[in-house]
Amino acid sequence: MSGYIGISSSNIVQTGDNRPVEVLKEENFSRAVEVSVSRLEEPGEPSIDKGKIAEVGFGDLVSPSLGPRVDSPAVKQRPGFGSASLFELLSRYERGGKRLSDHENLGNPSCESSSRQKLSTEEIIRVAAERYIEFPSKDLDCVTTFIHPYGSALSSLSLEETSGADLAHLLLSAAEKIWDGKIDSARRMLAFCQCKASRSGNPIERLTSYFSAALQERISRETGSRRISTISVDQTAVAIHEYIPFSKVLHFASTQTILEHVENETDIHLIDLHIRSGMQWPPMIQALSERKDYPIKYLKITALDTVDKQIVEDIGKRLESFANPLNISFSFNVVSVDDISNLNKELFDVQSGEAVVIYAPTILRTMLPRPDKMENLMRVIKELNPLIMILHEIEANDNSPSFINRFVETLFFYSTWFDCLEECLDRDNQHRKTLERHYFGRGIINTLATEGEERITRSVKLDVWRSYFVRCQMVEVEVPESSFHQAEVVLKKGFSCARFCTLSSDGKCLMIAWKGTPVFSLSTWKFEQNS
Repeated sequence: MSGYIGISSSNIVQTGDNRPVEVLKEENFSRAVEVSVSRLEEPGEPSIDKGKIAEVGFGDLVSPSLGPRVDSPAVKQRPGFGSASLFELLSRYERGGKRLSDHENLGNPSCESSSRQKLSTEEIIRVAAERYIEFPSKDLDCVTTFIHPYGSALSSLSLEETSGADLAHLLLSAAEKIWDGKIDSARRMLAFCQCKASRSGNPIERLTSYFSAALQERISRETGSRRISTISVDQTAVAIHEYIPFSKVLHFASTQTILEHVENETDIHLIDLHIRSGMQWPPMIQALSERKDYPIKYLKITALDTVDKQIVEDIGKRLESFANPLNISFSFNVVSVDDISNLNKELFDVQSGEAVVIYAPTILRTMLPRPDKMENLMRVIKELNPLIMILHEIEANDNSPSFINRFVETLFFYSTWFDCLEECLDRDNQHRKTLERHYFGRGIINTLATEGEERITRSVKLDVWRSYFVRCQMVEVEVPESSFHQAEVVLKKGFSCARFCTLSSDGKCLMIAWKGTPVFSLSTWKFEQNS
């Protein structure tokens, strides 16, 4: 099998420090370089001179009827306008998810609490959801402590878990009050949440803090109060790449998938629709340079840019400096447009005989509120006639026009993320704080406090994307077994939290889950004429 990438456990290092992002950017690229050249070599296989490339540094980072259904947010719905109540939503979520009764000894006072594992953040949310269904809170004019009649049934929970369930219960109550238009009651509950929650506390406390802020922002917007300002942040994702397994697993599995599909191609044109850092491409360049059969004639990478052309051009220069010592004919181009609606095939300069690969990492979700842009992008992709299209998407569903639907889905989704950070990063880690405050915090506000086109990113689950691509005359291609193996190697050898992160097949795609809850999907697609 040509182009296979292997990883030695000695090459993946957990730093655990809080140095500036600029320092970690350079160090992370050096690690990516070492990973790319540290293949699981067969006996007698020549190795690459690492000294030639270790010095390189790198910075991290259709018509509306065809697109995934984007629910119109034009009408502010309340119960009675076709929207389910919070109780119904929570009941559906319980029926569709992991049952709490499946957790060993949960809710059984006769069992010793020490005989079971600590509840995950999502499981604590589920405790609160079940309890809320049975005992919805009333208006709390004077909140001094949060006491429930469910006490005996929760006696097996630890004090921290019970406190977390209390906070989540109150958060659910506040969301229901907002949905019912009882703003004063919601404000009192949110004030109590903010008092009890902490952005430096345990995952449920941090989750509650950010959700409370987003709900308060929604109240401010609906009542005409001043909005919360947001600020730009440095690329914390560069450092997080080394601590959180998802992006690295996706990168290496994607690279292996591409290598499998271009193993007989000599002229390759990779189009990256959301390049971010380009850190995932050195391993592929390395593997292609070593190919014995069908030696590569040239590799062209074209990056689509809609924000800052200079940043993308700098990424290209560093990729070129990486490729030059490997004696591979390499070029990097930037397609810069202010609006995806202005994108066209000619901008990509695809030459006859090139094998085109489209790489789309979590970019299509930004076009869900704008079906005209989605239509144009998919039209251009079809005209480019790609050999394969690689898709990464977040496994979440926050596309409903109903606030309360979005609230429930988003609460469970972020509970998984906060639980992940608790396992992977120390609470005083500055990168964790930045990720939660600026990325997660703004993401939660985007989902809960905004409406219409102002809600700039939305997520739908894989089955929705599957229906969409079928309407675009595309067929799903199975992710190769070697890509699953590559993902497992990266996960097990690179991350101490690997036991919580699981890989599985969902049909033909690769699904990455945290403690059993799907978080990301990797799927591959071809147009019918190429299948």
